[in-house]
Amino acid sequence: MSKQEQSSQLREALGDVAAIVLLDFEGMTVADATELRTKFREAGCTYRVYKNTIIHHAISGTGLEPVSHLLKGMTGLAYNADDPGAPARVCRDLAKDIPSVKVKGGVIEGTLLDAAGIARLADMPGPLELKAMLLRLLQTPATNMVRVLNAGPQSFLYLLNAKQEKDAAA
Repeated sequence: MSKQEQSSQLREALGDVAAIVLLDFEGMTVADATELRTKFREAGCTYRVYKNTIIHHAISGTGLEPVSHLLKGMTGLAYNADDPGAPARVCRDLAKDIPSVKVKGGVIEGTLLDAAGIARLADMPGPLELKAMLLRLLQTPATNMVRVLNAGPQSFLYLLNAKQEKDAAA
């Protein structure tokens, strides 16, 4: 496959991606690289090592172009179309176990991120966590309303029980 074909395929794959993470692949052992690929796959991410020129041509003219100055040395590219923070979380978790995992940087929605920015992206909740938080927010008013509506009859019930106990004691 020619470089132009690879570049156009990568451009098409990155078309609906909000964020990418670039990794420095240099100095990684085969075992580390295999574990890295496995962790990305488990997280639903796509990870591949490309020649820098292929990545450069694929992202030129797109919102991902700000990372083009990071394309030096051996570069691994990771992304997830559904969860922009997933590759960053995988990198953060793997960097604890594999010291050779080094983040070059990345981009989200056209904003360039350095390694510290990728770490902040990793700390952001994913889509499932955000949906759970929203659901919790939507349920809170309904739960509070049910408590308020139950408070009147419940207080009346306590009053009747207290009256019954007082009458029984007398």
